[in-house]
Amino acid sequence: MVKILNMIQMKTAIAFAFVTGTLSLSALDLTPNFAPMASDGIVLTNPFFTDGGKKYGVILNMDTELTSYGDGAKFKFTKLDHAEMILRHSPFDVNVKFGPDTLDAYEQAARKMLPQVAEGVTLERQLKNPLPMNAWESHRFIFKYTTPAGVSRESITFLNILPGEQVVMQVYAKDAQFENAAARADDVIRRWYEVDPKSIKRGN
Repeated sequence: MVKILNMIQMKTAIAFAFVTGTLSLSALDLTPNFAPMASDGIVLTNPFFTDGGKKYGVILNMDTELTSYGDGAKFKFTKLDHAEMILRHSPFDVNVKFGPDTLDAYEQAARKMLPQVAEGVTLERQLKNPLPMNAWESHRFIFKYTTPAGVSRESITFLNILPGEQVVMQVYAKDAQFENAAARADDVIRRWYEVDPKSIKRGN
């Protein structure tokens, strides 16, 4: 009986997300902010995101440009040809676990995020928990398709990044550069950390 009730609750959550087209309520603001932060005596201007009274940062190199993108953030990998990662809120709640009963719904949601001009879309593979650090849970779909610009590949990763927060990592690149872009994106998100308030310089 408990198992049946859990399945009903899970399917209700999925149906709600698709019928309403709304995102789960979230305190995590994925609009990037920037502030001087001190680390080991060195002050650098670093990006961060806010979650109520907490702040979470990522460490970027000189080849990555970070800008706002809708209600999320765009990371552009400047040394690659039109390769980028978008970090956005997920249409699913973290309580919609990754499993046999939910992966089809997750895949359909991922397909809706692909470009409207994409043709010949194929699902190349899925990866279970590709980002196991920080006790994270995640699931990744990797697609290949053709647009007027040529053959591209794109990964959609649903990531439970905080205890009550699921986000989407969307990584796009031309086919030949996708593996490089995907590795760069994973490296960025692995550097997610909680910012020590004392590290932020006063007056900013």
